[in-house]
Amino acid sequence: RPLKQQQILPALLANMAQKVRMSDSDDEATEPTNASTSLSDTESVESDGDSSCESDEVENLPPRRLAFVAMNASSAYTLVGPLQHDLKKQMGVSDSGALNQAFIQSVALVQWGKTFMTVGQNVLLAWLPTLHRVYLAMFVMFVGTIIPPLFIFTFESNWLGWVPIAFGCIGLGLGVFECTFLSVISPLGPLTKSWAIMGFPAAFFIVNVIWQSIRAVWDIPTVLPFWYVAACLPIGILCFRRIAPSSHKVDGKSYKQAALRSSLYEWKSWLVKMIPFIITNVAAHFTMESVLPAVFNTFNTESVSLFGPHDNHLMKTRWFLVVYCFSNAAGDMISRRLGYCFQLNTTTANYQALAFALVCILSGLYLTTLGIAAVCWIAAFLAFFGNGFLYAVTSKYIDKFVPRKHNLAAYSVWMFLGYMGAIAGAVLVSMVQHWIAMMGRRRTNVMKSDGPAPALKAIPFPAPYIHAKKPGPMQAWAMAWDSCEVRAIAWQVP
Repeated sequence: RPLKQQQILPALLANMAQKVRMSDSDDEATEPTNASTSLSDTESVESDGDSSCESDEVENLPPRRLAFVAMNASSAYTLVGPLQHDLKKQMGVSDSGALNQAFIQSVALVQWGKTFMTVGQNVLLAWLPTLHRVYLAMFVMFVGTIIPPLFIFTFESNWLGWVPIAFGCIGLGLGVFECTFLSVISPLGPLTKSWAIMGFPAAFFIVNVIWQSIRAVWDIPTVLPFWYVAACLPIGILCFRRIAPSSHKVDGKSYKQAALRSSLYEWKSWLVKMIPFIITNVAAHFTMESVLPAVFNTFNTESVSLFGPHDNHLMKTRWFLVVYCFSNAAGDMISRRLGYCFQLNTTTANYQALAFALVCILSGLYLTTLGIAAVCWIAAFLAFFGNGFLYAVTSKYIDKFVPRKHNLAAYSVWMFLGYMGAIAGAVLVSMVQHWIAMMGRRRTNVMKSDGPAPALKAIPFPAPYIHAKKPGPMQAWAMAWDSCEVRAIAWQVP
C-alpha cells in the first residue's frame, strides 16, 4: 500500500503540471487576439463617436417634428425682449431711479443664470441623468414664466422680489435646458435635430412678431402674451415625453455621456477641434446682445425716418420693430435649416462654413452702426442668418466628429464661452450706440441742408439723425459720455 501511494502521487503531480502548461500555452495564444479585439472595439467606439451621423442607421432616421414644439420651451427667454417693458410698466417702475436699476439687474439674472448653469449643471446635477435634467429645466422655467401673469398681472402684486425670482428661474433653467436637450436628442438623428434647433428662433418670431402685430392692430390685454409663454412649457414637456429616447444605445453603440471632468481630461480628442467654433460663437453672441438693445434704444420715439436724417418716409416705431424682429427671426430660422442641407464631411469644409457665418455676422454688425433704419432690417437678417448657420454647422460637427461620450461636454463648453460674448455685448451696448452716433456724424457732415446745423449744447459731438420729419419738429438723438457710460440725450429743434 505505501508503495502504490508513492507511485500515484508523482503521476498526479505530473498530470497537473501538464494541464498548467497547456492552459498557459492557450492563454499565450489567445492574449494577442483578445488584446487586438479589445483595441479594435475601443477604436470602433471612438470612430463611431466621431462619425455618428454618417452611419446609415442614424442618418436616415425619420425626423421627429415634435422636437420643434419641444424646443419652443425656450419661449421663456423672450421675456427679456419687448415684454420686459410691459412688465415694468405693470409694476409701476419708471425708466430711471433706484427701482429701475434694481429691475434691470434682476432681468440680467437670465444671462448670469444660463451662463453659470451651462457648465455648472455638469457638477451640481451630475447625480441626475441627462434625460431627467431636461424635465427639471423645463419645470424650473415654467415656475419663472408663471410668476408675471399670475402674481403681477392677475393678483396685481407690485413686489419687486417677483422679478429676480422669475428671471433667475428662467436663466437657471435655460442654462440646463438648451445644451442638455440637444445632447439628449442626438440619438434621434440629424433630421430631428434640424427641426429642433429651429424652435428657438421660432419662439422669438411668435412672441416678438405675431403677438406684437396683434397688439398693434387690436387692443388686447397685455397679459395674454405672458400666458402664452407660460403655456409653452407644459406643452413642450408633453411633446418631449413623446420623442425622448428610451435608451442610450442606437445602432448598437452608446450615447451615454462622460462626466465633465473625464471629458476635460481627454480634451485633446475634441476640445482643440472646437476652438474655431467657440471663437465664432463669441462673435455671434456679442453681436446679438449688443445690436438688439442698441437698435431698441436708438429708434424709440413715435416714428422712424427710414432712409436718412432728411428723409420724409416715416414709419411708426412699433411697426418698424415688428419688421426688424421679422428680419432677424427669418434669417435665423432659414439658416438653421439650410445649414443641415450641406454635406460638410471634412474639417476644412466646416471651417469654410464658419468663415461664411462670421462674414455674415460682422457685416450685420457694421451695417447696424450706419444708423439707417431701413438698413437695420438688412443688418438684422445678415447677423442672425450667420448666427443660425453657425448653430446648425456646429450641431452637425459635434454629432459627426466629436466622440459621443463627449457630446454634452462639447455643447456645454461651446455655449458657455459663447455666453461670455453675450455678457460682453450686453455690457458694451453703449459702445455700439457710440459707433452709430459717430457714423451719423460723418454722414451728416457731407449731406446738404437747407440751413446751418443746429448747435448742440453740452454734447461733445453732433448726433446722428434718428427720427426726422421735414418740415416740422425734428427729434434726434446724441450720445454723451458720463462716468464711462454712454447715455442717449434727446434734443429738439424747430
